[in-house]
Amino acid sequence: MFQSVRVENENMDKVIDIVKSKINTYEVLANPASMKFLFFDSDNPDINTQFDELRKILVPMGYIPFLVLDVEHYVEVGIRPKASYRSNKVNLIMLILTLASTIYVGSIYASSFVHPGTFAEEYKLLYGFVFFSLPLMFILGIHETAHYIVARRYKVNASLPFFIPFPYLIGTFGAFVSLRDPVPTRKAMAEIGAAGPIAGFLAAVPLLFLAQYLEGIFKPIGNYIPFILNYPEIYHIFGIVEPSNVPIFPMVFAVWVGMFATAMNLIPAGQLDGGHIARGILGPRSYILGYIFIGFLFYLTITYHYIGWLFLALFVIFMGMAHPPALNDCEKISRVDIGIAVFCLVMFALTFTALPIKP
Repeated sequence: MFQSVRVENENMDKVIDIVKSKINTYEVLANPASMKFLFFDSDNPDINTQFDELRKILVPMGYIPFLVLDVEHYVEVGIRPKASYRSNKVNLIMLILTLASTIYVGSIYASSFVHPGTFAEEYKLLYGFVFFSLPLMFILGIHETAHYIVARRYKVNASLPFFIPFPYLIGTFGAFVSLRDPVPTRKAMAEIGAAGPIAGFLAAVPLLFLAQYLEGIFKPIGNYIPFILNYPEIYHIFGIVEPSNVPIFPMVFAVWVGMFATAMNLIPAGQLDGGHIARGILGPRSYILGYIFIGFLFYLTITYHYIGWLFLALFVIFMGMAHPPALNDCEKISRVDIGIAVFCLVMFALTFTALPIKP
């Protein structure tokens, strides 16, 4: 659970004093890797709150506490492995590169909507920015910002969003926020995981209608149809029907990508947002659901011959199917969190499509 490193004597007394100031213990067991503080339930009627206060003190000091409620009840404190993080300049560089790649890709889709002329190339880039890069980056940015805000609300240190440029098809591999502190509770794990998809989804919904409105204004003048999109259920619920025999308006595609990203992130496996939600709500047995969905992705790959699902399944497996527990993995989940998980399940049903793109 912890790195095998020696606890320095001069720090041991300080850690013991801090733990005992928050939790009433009856015995302390020390070894080279960690210290265990055993306690009785009757002496600690509000152990979840007590442990969270302790966590907020010890984690910034370089220690990681775990709450264990088993045959014996105890808090185990180990030394946190040292880690170095990249400066925010990396975030800025990746943001600029992703803006450039999405503008470039968007300009390709915009070519069917720009009249030939002296400034045609400039207009393509402008359309690529306004009608593709901007709405797509807005949806992704709202998604990752929500993760960041909820993580900070739980006093979990998180990085600014890292955007990943990819100058092909959709212009990006998405974005992510790196949690630099361990997640304190299952509740925090579920809510941090759910915050991004919910915020991104709510940001994308009004853009569905704006994209359809603008599509009616900007008529195609070319015949470039690189692929045909299959639209998820939310389009049919709102009565939005997109023609498949005309070029795709860049903003329509950008919003579709946002919806598709929501569905992918909500798959309850591994380190995806859905994996965080499942681990928070279901606890240690959530891995069963993860393996079921990985099998489902392989089934879709074989049935629909869509290689994207295979890449996603392999990516999840490569990143790790086992999900680390929260520091307090014993706290019960509230009805509110169950409701959030159900809403995420509904979002998945509304945004998922088995065969997203047909050539």
